[in-house]
Amino acid sequence: MPIGPIKGARATGPVSISEVLRYAFELFIFFIGVYLAFVLTDYQEEIRERETQVKYYESLIYEIDAIIGHLDVEELKLKRHFTVLEEIEKASKPHIPVSDLNLLHRGLVISSAFESQHFQALDIRTIQQLVFGLPGLDSLDQYVRSFNELSANLLILQINVDSCCYDADGMLLPHLEWYPRLVRAIHKRNRAIRVGFVERALPEIRKAKEDLEKSLS
Repeated sequence: MPIGPIKGARATGPVSISEVLRYAFELFIFFIGVYLAFVLTDYQEEIRERETQVKYYESLIYEIDAIIGHLDVEELKLKRHFTVLEEIEKASKPHIPVSDLNLLHRGLVISSAFESQHFQALDIRTIQQLVFGLPGLDSLDQYVRSFNELSANLLILQINVDSCCYDADGMLLPHLEWYPRLVRAIHKRNRAIRVGFVERALPEIRKAKEDLEKSLS
């Protein structure tokens, strides 16, 4: 017995060109929608990343400014010690002052700089200055710590003024040669770090921040 057409079934036949074009257009619209969604997501992510970079640079600038301010204050203190060194060279037997130098407690921004991708916009010379700055700051702290410890020991020796610090010719005793040596070393390290930050690293970081802010406006 022949089976007739199923009720409600759609008869199949040649597909018209208009239907093919309609299906192709619908598929094209679907892919465009998906593509635009990805593009929008990437754009929003890029905007968030740039905003994070701006905040990172702001923190970095603030920290470097604080370091420079600290170095400037310490440099003013060193001037008094250099006056004492001039008197020592004249064999004038000056009183050697107790250390008033402070350790530099830097923040975590510079220390974590090279664990972040935020430095990708910086010039290679700027990165080199920051690389130099990290061990430079560490060695400065070591110099100051040694200076403070030796200065504290000197305070005990200065109880006996006559035999403390100089020989009969007014020359500084050998075991106190650390004083002029560390004063000059701390000064030299201070200046080197300051020049690297002020003249090279800081201007480049500020420029990178400004460029990012312009791209967001």
